[in-house]
Amino acid sequence: MCDPVTLSLAALSVAGSVDAVNKQNKAHVANRENAMQAQNDQIDDQGRQFVENNRSLVQGGFDSILAGREAEADSYTSAIANGVSGASVKAMLMDTRQKASRNATRTKQEQGSLRTQTGANFKHIKSSTQGRINSVSSTKFGIGDAASALTPIVRSQME
Repeated sequence: MCDPVTLSLAALSVAGSVDAVNKQNKAHVANRENAMQAQNDQIDDQGRQFVENNRSLVQGGFDSILAGREAEADSYTSAIANGVSGASVKAMLMDTRQKASRNATRTKQEQGSLRTQTGANFKHIKSSTQGRINSVSSTKFGIGDAASALTPIVRSQME
């Protein structure tokens, strides 16, 4: 039979281990909540940036289209007013349309790059969050804790 002092020490050891496990788990939960909130804030911010940058690209594309149409109309009007017609006017109009088309293609390419970069940023945010969550581990009362608590009892029985 164990003496009361040994049992008290074992009980205190178990209580201390359980308390340490509970504190570690509370720290893990708090860290996870903070990491997830930070992730959500970063994702919201990245989404807003994407919308603004995409809106800017779309507006720039529209402005380019309108400028191309205006240049085409001015060129056509000027050519007709100066008596130019036929192949020369068609060549000039084709050149103007090609420039407008190149600008539209560039805008689409920039939008594609923006989508790709934003997707990469989202992955980075999620990876960083997971790293932050993993930096504070959770735990549970295990066999090592039980063995540690029972050590005084075993020693007293061996003596």
